[in-house]
Amino acid sequence: MAPSPLQQRRTHNTLLFQKLLNLRDSASPFTLILDTLEQSGGPAVREFARRSKISKNNIVFISFSTLRKKVPFEVDSFITARGKALNVLRTEILSHLQAPPTTAQNTSLASTKYLLIIDTLNTLSSSHPQHLSLFLSSLLVVPQISLLATYHTDVPLSQSPSASPYAPSPLTTLICLATAILTVSSLSQTLARKRARDKSHQEPVFGIQEGREGVIVGMKRPAKDEQGLVINMEIRRRSGRGVTENFVLLPPVPPTSNSQSASKSAKLSSLSEFILLDDHPLYASPSTGGAASAATADEEDMNTTFNLGLTEKQKRDRENVVLPYFDAQKDGGAAGPGDGGRILYDMGAEDREDFDDEEDEI
Repeated sequence: MAPSPLQQRRTHNTLLFQKLLNLRDSASPFTLILDTLEQSGGPAVREFARRSKISKNNIVFISFSTLRKKVPFEVDSFITARGKALNVLRTEILSHLQAPPTTAQNTSLASTKYLLIIDTLNTLSSSHPQHLSLFLSSLLVVPQISLLATYHTDVPLSQSPSASPYAPSPLTTLICLATAILTVSSLSQTLARKRARDKSHQEPVFGIQEGREGVIVGMKRPAKDEQGLVINMEIRRRSGRGVTENFVLLPPVPPTSNSQSASKSAKLSSLSEFILLDDHPLYASPSTGGAASAATADEEDMNTTFNLGLTEKQKRDRENVVLPYFDAQKDGGAAGPGDGGRILYDMGAEDREDFDDEEDEI
């Protein structure tokens, strides 16, 4: 049996996301990660770095706010960008990259791939919003370079005095410039919103959106089975068509062996697994076969002192009851043709005792 179009689309999007994480075939020259205070984009950046190291790519880390010793993965070059002019910063970055080949003989030397990681774009968006697009585009001098940058969406930007009031916002410029956009969110909060929608309740809000004084980040810790990162992937193809899908990036399993022989295999197995959000067991919609179990669970949640359900005998007796309007529809009813709408009623012994002939004559 041929797969359905939905299954083909899900399989295609999964392979496309894997291709993006592995930086194969220049899947995305510029990948933009949008995160918040509630959910950092660090796990996604670390996954890119781990897969890049396995592929033996060079990693150049451009830091605006991160110290060298705080980088959670190994990098080949570390560049401090804070307080530097854009032309000086661009020259320093390109000095760590391989120069583009000038002849056909040097084309084979340009096989080395580079991953440029910018820890945050908020600093550039505040100081040089008008040069943001030109600066980022100038870093992609060869197809072997991939740029990965993070933008904090809920961190306010300081207004630059040279910025034009009619110019688009830096976030709008970055979204238009990026070839892939990864919007991250917390899995536990996504599941909480899903449970509220299933019960037709108002979706909960977290952190700054709560509107409480002094609350910046939600303090509730996720359960062990709710740990993960929800990634909304949007890839712009060359044709202009966008591909959108939601994935769950599960945390990597820590290695259990301390032997040196198993260190290399543990490094490879430390990669995070990802699945479609709809396939997550805590997010998947209940099937039609589980409707009875769901109804039973709802009855148990009512906390009543009596049983609202029916026994098997009561259900069989209810099904065997023939209501009057069903009998009236058979061959015109018991009284013959023409009385199909007549209500049938047989007086019982109890009704005869209550019937008084004298009151009926009056």
